[in-house]
Amino acid sequence: MKSKINASAKLFLLALTFNLFSIPFARFLSPATVIDGNAIYLAWLPLSVTLAMLLLLGRQAILPLLIAFMLTNVWMQPLPMLQSAILLFCQLFAPVLACGILRWTLGKRWRFGLSNRHMGARIFWAGFFAPLMLKVTMYLAGHYFHFPVSVSGFFDSCSVLYSIVDIQSLICAALIFTLPCYYLLRMALNPRYARRFWRRHIVPVFAQGRWLFTVNWLLAVTALLILLCAPFQSSYIAGYLVPLIFILFFIVINRFSYPLMSLMWGVSAFFLVAYNRNFLQGVSNAFALAFVLSVLISITICLLYMGNIQARSNAIRRKWHNQAWQDPLTGLPNLRAFENYLVQYPRVSVCCLRMDNLEFLSRHYGMMMRVHCKRMVTRSLQPLLGPEEKLFQLPGSELLLVLHGSEAAARLAYIIDYLNSQPFCWQGDALDLEFGAAWGVIEGEGEALHHTLGQLSWLSEQACGARRVLALDNSLATVSDNTTERVMQLNRVKKALAEGEVRLYAQPIVSQSGDRYHEILARMVWDGEIITPDQFIPVIAQFNLSKRFDLLVVETLFREMKTLPGERFSVNLMPFTLMQKESANKILELFSQYDISPKLVTIEITEQQAFSGSEISVLNIRRLQEYGCQIAIDDFGTGYANYERLKRLEADIVKIDGCFVRDILTDPVDKMIVNSICDLARVKNLTLVAEFVETEEQRTLLYKMGVNYLQGYLIGKPRPIEELRA
Repeated sequence: MKSKINASAKLFLLALTFNLFSIPFARFLSPATVIDGNAIYLAWLPLSVTLAMLLLLGRQAILPLLIAFMLTNVWMQPLPMLQSAILLFCQLFAPVLACGILRWTLGKRWRFGLSNRHMGARIFWAGFFAPLMLKVTMYLAGHYFHFPVSVSGFFDSCSVLYSIVDIQSLICAALIFTLPCYYLLRMALNPRYARRFWRRHIVPVFAQGRWLFTVNWLLAVTALLILLCAPFQSSYIAGYLVPLIFILFFIVINRFSYPLMSLMWGVSAFFLVAYNRNFLQGVSNAFALAFVLSVLISITICLLYMGNIQARSNAIRRKWHNQAWQDPLTGLPNLRAFENYLVQYPRVSVCCLRMDNLEFLSRHYGMMMRVHCKRMVTRSLQPLLGPEEKLFQLPGSELLLVLHGSEAAARLAYIIDYLNSQPFCWQGDALDLEFGAAWGVIEGEGEALHHTLGQLSWLSEQACGARRVLALDNSLATVSDNTTERVMQLNRVKKALAEGEVRLYAQPIVSQSGDRYHEILARMVWDGEIITPDQFIPVIAQFNLSKRFDLLVVETLFREMKTLPGERFSVNLMPFTLMQKESANKILELFSQYDISPKLVTIEITEQQAFSGSEISVLNIRRLQEYGCQIAIDDFGTGYANYERLKRLEADIVKIDGCFVRDILTDPVDKMIVNSICDLARVKNLTLVAEFVETEEQRTLLYKMGVNYLQGYLIGKPRPIEELRA
């Protein structure tokens, strides 16, 4: 409390000191002229100082202004006590009332944002209402009270034209000179603001590419002011040079900031009206003077509004510019901002951080989980980064990290270890994130930069498996070869999908009674060569082409089934296919298009899909099952099924993975697992299929244990589906 009182006292003394100096000085500087033998103010500057102090300090400026005006009046215009009090009231009532109305209409922050907020309200109340009210109060005071002859001219009523000129002089003071007084007083009261004003408003206009224009403009304005303020008179100067001043200021509206333009216009206008022989050339009566002051007021309002519009336009442009350089969800700078960053720091170590399983988790939890993870990683790494080191947003599961210094590899290794040891959660669920990274020194821009980033992305993907850091400079040839090969594979897959280059193979699945159906195994054809799934499935999964691939396989199968009446088939759907909306509906449309009975088709899904919490996957599977398709769980026992989940299993067929069948004759654990699955199948009334059957002993044992169907090379190898017709 004591420190607050001391601060208020210091502010009061400082404001009083400035007012005691600025009020008399402003009155002394107030420009005037003589019209019809009468001295007339062109701008009464004490009003400008009063409004500036009220804008600067608010109600804390009222008492210092009151004391300063009272002492100034006693010194310069001694009056009896009553008349002195009335004069003081007339001088302060109007500006204080105008600022009070602004406070009431605009709220607590009425003094802030002078350059871009509530311009119309400020111009009306401070620029027009305050001068008019000041003149009205002085007229009323002169009407009801008597003043000495020395000051009676300010209070007595005169011709309408002279009253208009008096009001215009007050409006000029309020509109033109309030903001320059405000900025100058604020700089004097706060030197830090003066430095900030210099950096924000003056330094930019002398920046590279702009300084030449600024210097030439200043020289032109200075030359015009010298000619207009020179002691000799010329009708040519008054007639042709005065409009150039206005034109020059309109030129810089989009180049100078609003505060700088207000200050420059105030200084220029002061010289024009203070040294007014040429400016008022030919102005010999009150009518002409009223016209000139009207033009000056109009030009000032135009400048204020145009400057305000330009300031708002620049603010919107900066906002759009920032939005263009920033990812709206993560709040991180994007790739465009990274390119601009490299202009300032052309040689830095760029690291590609990858979260290996973020892609799958985001499909399960939703896209906002990915955004949340990137935000968490950013917050975790912020304390480990220097002031100029930044993280940048990349699409997918990656972030770009820029490091300075020569220890990039060691620091990045520590960062990866740190991230892999940190817990990350989403809505209370722990996320198993695995981090890897690749780094390299960026040199080049444009296509070279993007190519390097692509190499870093591929290398970081390789690094995730081992949770380690790879350097681009040590693996450049490998990266180039692999990234090029991966792009070529993607193009081949897309071409094959577009041209329907899929070949179907069928492998028999046979029961002990001889009943059989076939599992469909797909191959792709590239340039006439048959390509096995291990070559194209990773590309399809990585680039999210699974739905397109599976629908092509199903349609090709249905086309073949029209020539194989009565044959039954099972077809696999990849994990990501059923996680996409409308997948089941698309398959059902194919059933209807080719008139295929759902009883002839079994849909094989992975254990991961069967027990997934994904609502879309569950709905798609249920839709196919309700239509009449049997659902088979492929590779059962290798995923994350547990007995609680097995109780909820809703399927028709369970396929025992070959890893349990291969050593069933020699490994008692495998035999026990298969027995357990068989017991479950009997209770749940499920059909059992055992994969990877290669010997007669395996077949005998599996049938004895209760397995319904067998599949493997002993039963039959995959062969082209066309051979079934033979």
